Amino acid sequence: MTGKCLCGAVSVTIERKPDFIHDCNCDLCRKSGGAWAYVPAAATIVVGDTVSFVRRDKPNAAAAVHSCVRCAATTHWVFTERFSHDHPEVDLMGVNMRLFDPAALGGVEVRFPNGKDWAGEGPFDYRRGNATIGDGFAW
Repeated sequence: MTGKCLCGAVSVTIERKPDFIHDCNCDLCRKSGGAWAYVPAAATIVVGDTVSFVRRDKPNAAAAVHSCVRCAATTHWVFTERFSHDHPEVDLMGVNMRLFDPAALGGVEVRFPNGKDWAGEGPFDYRRGNATIGDGFAW
């Protein structure tokens, strides 16, 4: 599957539809417009120029969020160098599933984590029940 930013300059290709998408309400996800599938970094292809942003309000931010340099659409995130150094065994990145055609995502579950109220450690709660794209849920 391949998704593209608004102007088409950046494409992100993943091997298959994700099992689920996280539509989080934390400040980073909400303000960047991200809805994330978590995929192996080694099996994901990103083509095009992006710029990254690492939030400064968290002392040990783990994600560097990437956006297209031309249209500014959020495309994906990768772990920061510090996180990758501390956790070399983790092969994961986030892909913004809003880049993909919703019709191609039929059957994918959307989960709604309550990241806004999450302290950053341990499991987080969900702000509402899950929904499946295509079952009366147009995402």
